[in-house]
Amino acid sequence: MSWGVFPGEPENEVGSGDESGDFIFVCPTNLECVLAVGDVEDVPALRDWASMLPRKTYGRVIVEVESPVQIEPFERGLFPAGVSVTWVVRATNAARPGATAVRAADGWLDEWLRGDPMSGRYVQLWPGLGGNEWATSELRRIADELAETFAAATAFRGELND
Repeated sequence: MSWGVFPGEPENEVGSGDESGDFIFVCPTNLECVLAVGDVEDVPALRDWASMLPRKTYGRVIVEVESPVQIEPFERGLFPAGVSVTWVVRATNAARPGATAVRAADGWLDEWLRGDPMSGRYVQLWPGLGGNEWATSELRRIADELAETFAAATAFRGELND
């Protein structure tokens, strides 16, 4: 399964620089922010995906495992230097599969997007956990939020330039 947030490519627009309140928008084609959420079954696909990322990409990869023995460190240099990999271990055997990874993704979004939603930050989602209906639903929720946030920031940027 693969889907992402792919709005139309906006123009580069930067404030004039002569006012302290200028809004600066970084075009997503110039800087890629990614969020990948998966489990140990997604590791081979994540390796393939990582090999295609531009070297200037930044973001987070979150991989959920049932046990620390399942952690398979990625080869050094596979991901761009700005992309961090976080392995999360399901808290208990009773925890819903995928819940720990989704919670970690929500935490990352709190820090990088929700705290400054009008920043214009474009986040491309790589959704794993494909065999998990609940997690797929949660990742769709995140994808919808990313699309809405980017659209609102783009509209805000347009209002500032009118």
